Amino acid sequence: MNSKISALLAALLVAAAPLAGAANVAAGASVATAPTSGSGFGLSVGWGGAAPADASTLTDGAFVADGQQWNTGTVFWQGAGTDATDTITITLGGAAKVTDLLLQGDNNDIYSVSYEDLGGTWHALSALSPHGSVADPATGSVFWGMGTAASSFAAITAQAFQITASGDGSYAVSEFQATGEFLPAVPETGTTLLMLSGLACLGLIARRRSAR
Repeated sequence: MNSKISALLAALLVAAAPLAGAANVAAGASVATAPTSGSGFGLSVGWGGAAPADASTLTDGAFVADGQQWNTGTVFWQGAGTDATDTITITLGGAAKVTDLLLQGDNNDIYSVSYEDLGGTWHALSALSPHGSVADPATGSVFWGMGTAASSFAAITAQAFQITASGDGSYAVSEFQATGEFLPAVPETGTTLLMLSGLACLGLIARRRSAR
């Protein structure tokens, strides 16, 4: 019974929560790459570049320069053409209703984003393909290096996001943002029952007074 009451309250809060105060709910969120060993993270064979940025920089609100080389100042990795093994997981500070995503990543690749709902189930959400606006210094072709991509959709309720990649086998992400609004915290079961009991008592008192 208690779990049913909590679930009902959670559903009501999700339905009622507006997006009037929309902001980047991914700001400062926890970021982890997996697997922690035997993955392609930090690999950029044949490209030179620098050491990969710390995973936490993906939610720090800062973008690298448009057109910057993919393996410089970013979280980068190498994998197969369709790499669903290496993943980036962004865990929000709480459940949030989200309507937009923004990702800065290496151009000409596809970054698939899924989200975890309140029940712990993962769902596919968006496929983002970043494109920069700077010309390749060697070939003169546009869309060189890092670029951005955005996606808008009907509001979803998420507590985490996950990123995987497909494309040329060399991938990088430097910023991830999610526009939305955090949901109010659901009261614990004991607090909920106490509140309902108090409301019931107030209702009983009101009925007795009206009967007089």
